[in-house]
Amino acid sequence: MNELTQGVIKRLGLRQGEPMQKEEDIDSEMGPSSISEDYQELIEECFRMMGLSSEQVRIGVRSVGISPSGMEVYAAFVKVMRWDAPVVRMLSRMPLIEKRIDRRMRQSTLLRYSSFGGLWFRSPPDLDEFAATMH
Repeated sequence: MNELTQGVIKRLGLRQGEPMQKEEDIDSEMGPSSISEDYQELIEECFRMMGLSSEQVRIGVRSVGISPSGMEVYAAFVKVMRWDAPVVRMLSRMPLIEKRIDRRMRQSTLLRYSSFGGLWFRSPPDLDEFAATMH
């Protein structure tokens, strides 16, 4: 066996002499996914990295139009579910979160097929709860 083949076998964690999967056993088809779901997953991951859970903020992504270049434009809608101290701190760090999301999008292939219109926040449903959290 040549050195390259041995290196591949070792990297895959196989033992020499162990049969590899036949071509018909390998499923290379990608599962169905929409661009909006991919945006949502990426944005939720960024919020989790900043310490926020889905119990605190809920993310929704949908198409909001077509760009002049003909690409579909998506926007993320952030709804605050629970106004607690970490959420309020997050609001002061929004430029950092937006930068992180922008960087992650540029690293992905999403911007090849679509445009991103940004993050949009919904107002708190109960302003009394928000005022109590701020003090």
